[in-house]
Amino acid sequence: MKKINRTISLFAAAAMCAALLCSCGEVTESSQADSSSKAATTTTDTETTTKASESSTAPVTSAAESSTPDSSSAVSDDNDTNSITPAMWKVTSPEGNTMIMLGSFHALKDECYPLPEAITNAYNNADILAVECDITATQEDGEYMKNLMKQMLYNDDTKLSQHISEEAYSALQTYLGYWGMDISTLEVYRPWAISSTLDTLLIQDSDFDSEKGLDNYLLTTAHADGKEIYEVESVDFQLNMLINFSDDIYDLMFRSYEGETKDSQKQSLEDLYAAWKSGDIETFLEEDNDEELAGYTEEDKATAEDYNNQMLYDRNKNMAKAAEDLMSEGKNVFYVVGAAHYAGEGGIIDLLEKDGYTAERVQY
Repeated sequence: MKKINRTISLFAAAAMCAALLCSCGEVTESSQADSSSKAATTTTDTETTTKASESSTAPVTSAAESSTPDSSSAVSDDNDTNSITPAMWKVTSPEGNTMIMLGSFHALKDECYPLPEAITNAYNNADILAVECDITATQEDGEYMKNLMKQMLYNDDTKLSQHISEEAYSALQTYLGYWGMDISTLEVYRPWAISSTLDTLLIQDSDFDSEKGLDNYLLTTAHADGKEIYEVESVDFQLNMLINFSDDIYDLMFRSYEGETKDSQKQSLEDLYAAWKSGDIETFLEEDNDEELAGYTEEDKATAEDYNNQMLYDRNKNMAKAAEDLMSEGKNVFYVVGAAHYAGEGGIIDLLEKDGYTAERVQY
């Protein structure tokens, strides 16, 4: 049984870390200034467009510049450029077609660049970059971001406290205090907006940057290089999932803040980042112990299972199917999705192996 893992949720969907970085500042600023719906929606087109434009700036030197294209196998053994070794596989289909698959982290630090040569070679040698979604497109679309912000607000004259339990409200109130935020100023915001804003603030306060996230870096490079991009999902799919999680799911998320502080959440994020850098993907889906699950009712467990299925396992099936389809067509693809999607039973690698594919970890 796995409870809702808040830290992993930060990096299970690329759109959450990208699109919401553009809007979270306006949520916090307007909420601190005025809790009314009118005040919350006074963001100008110029402000929205500016934030979207800022977020689309190319983060670092392109892969093509940081590593000379190599016609040899992408499964190389070279760590001269960087010591990080994120999980990467060479997957072979029953027919003998191959694909390089890499687990991404959707927000990274400067220390991760330039990327290891094994990764840049995998990118350079591929004709197609496959990602969860092309997050760079919406970052440049001011109107899209403006419409997204509107969806953060209740439009039915209800408020947050009517949608979550007193227990969840209290835990959220305490945790918001660590960020200098007053829950009463956020009553007009829907749970997904508050949850995502807090996640985004955690990323920013921990010195991570979505512009330096592996997805964003490779997408920016691919656009500059004119490389074909294949979207396994879409930004709309991911945001619709986020927006349409049930109140029960968000209630359980907010209750999980009980006993958490800003520092404890930052440490959890750093631990996950360290695991990603070393390729330890099993850390992403460690089982919760009895103490961590204490107080979980059967209804809570069912809610957590529903969340985990929507966030990870149902999507893993579609991601594995997409990889199989691409390999069956003989496409030369570098396949990059969130690292959590590869881990454990029900992960992409497990699903592919059950379908007769072989997966070999790339050695840096």
